[in-house]
Amino acid sequence: MADERHDYPGRIAEIELNDSAAVCVEQIDDEITVSIASVVGVHFQVTADQALELSRALAVAADNAVKSRVSVET
Repeated sequence: MADERHDYPGRIAEIELNDSAAVCVEQIDDEITVSIASVVGVHFQVTADQALELSRALAVAADNAVKSRVSVET
């Protein structure tokens, strides 16, 4: 969950994608770090505006996916 605190300061969320991959979000002061952890890890920093844009894009995609799933089920 986005509001959930983990085992060390700065960790906002760790979202498991499958058994071998996860996305971690960390924030300290004005620095936001997004990590894609898997066999090969990728780390990058985003600005607050970029984080909001990413959040909005994920929200739209999730909403569309739910609508698509509902339309297929009916």
